[in-house]
Amino acid sequence: MQVYLNDAESPLKGNRYFYDHYFRINKNDAQNNLYLHHQLNYEHKFFNYKQSTIATTIISDEGNRVVNRFGDSYVLSNINDENRYNRLYNKIGALYENKLLGEFQFFLEDFRFNYFYNRVIVQNDQLIPSNLSDEIQSVGGQYTYQKNKWNGKFSYSTSITDQSLSNLDAKLLFKYNDKNSFDFRFQNLNRLPNHTFSLFQSSYVNYNWVNTFKNEKINNIEVKAKTQWLDSAIQLTTLNDFLYFGQVTSSEDQLLVSPKQYDNTINYLSIKAGKDIKFWKLGFDNTVLYQKVDQEDDILNVPELTLRSTLYFSGHFFKKALFLQTGVTVNYFSKYFANDYNPVIADFYVQNTQEIGDFPMIDFFVNAKIKTARIYLKAEHFNAAMTGFNYYSAPNNPYRDFIVRFGLEWNFFL
Repeated sequence: MQVYLNDAESPLKGNRYFYDHYFRINKNDAQNNLYLHHQLNYEHKFFNYKQSTIATTIISDEGNRVVNRFGDSYVLSNINDENRYNRLYNKIGALYENKLLGEFQFFLEDFRFNYFYNRVIVQNDQLIPSNLSDEIQSVGGQYTYQKNKWNGKFSYSTSITDQSLSNLDAKLLFKYNDKNSFDFRFQNLNRLPNHTFSLFQSSYVNYNWVNTFKNEKINNIEVKAKTQWLDSAIQLTTLNDFLYFGQVTSSEDQLLVSPKQYDNTINYLSIKAGKDIKFWKLGFDNTVLYQKVDQEDDILNVPELTLRSTLYFSGHFFKKALFLQTGVTVNYFSKYFANDYNPVIADFYVQNTQEIGDFPMIDFFVNAKIKTARIYLKAEHFNAAMTGFNYYSAPNNPYRDFIVRFGLEWNFFL
């Protein structure tokens, strides 16, 4: 496996501040209550891509060759690209609560962001600006109902500024008893493109762009059933104007990608089922996930089958002074063309040349609790040497080898 970057770093640093509070207008809690609500969320992110040496020497049977993994660069060495992002979100609203009818909330949202670099680039008579910034105001409402076995939440918001944004989210839960419940959800989302698709700057010539893409449109339906016999879920998602990164070169040594928007519709289906079977002190917990994508081109790639099984033993010993649980977990997913990672853009891109998967990952674990102390021991992927070292989490990123983890938690009480 070729290693193209020996001296590159791509740290992401961030701070986030969140504040959420309600103020009840009436002095005492009553059948009818009126609240004022305010929510604030401020976030700052800093991304930095550093690479000292541009060229990479590849050693092969045909002889050594020098390649530039990401194409031509404006600098000869010491790439140091910086990108910053600030966002401020405020939400104010009024909420009316009736203990019989539920909660009615109306709100106003203010969202501001600044995504910026410290330079302007002129390339092929095109100006790559230094920043993207905008202010978006939205209005919306939410209804929440909770009575007996029913629990529901229905919300809708839409922009009142120039941007065409909307979000409809409806959830309904029916809890028949502690062992049986049914959950329904519908979501219709019209959202802005991720900023990296719209604007990106780099010291690499081919990694500079500015675009005006259409909003992504998402329809999502989910149904979940938790019963005493089986836990199951089905999800159907329709994607329009889907945004992704695609390769623009077919060279094995050179990796160039660009943002693209898919003109056709993508339909995604997932069916999930699981059950924890217990007998005496033994347990057998299984989860099966089946996924299918209907699309004209291979844009959204997922493994068709994913399995997770755990066989474990648990019980109390020494007059219940010790609780012990030990077992084996097996994880598996079928082969598929997984998205690969590009460190320059710090994102994944679609590729259809290398498949990963079709190998088991087996873990052995021991959990113990002795009075107020908890101990765990886990041997992760202990079958690594048995699969031929052909296991990946992404096409060019190997999955971790066999590793042993140990932990201790001890609570002291006076």
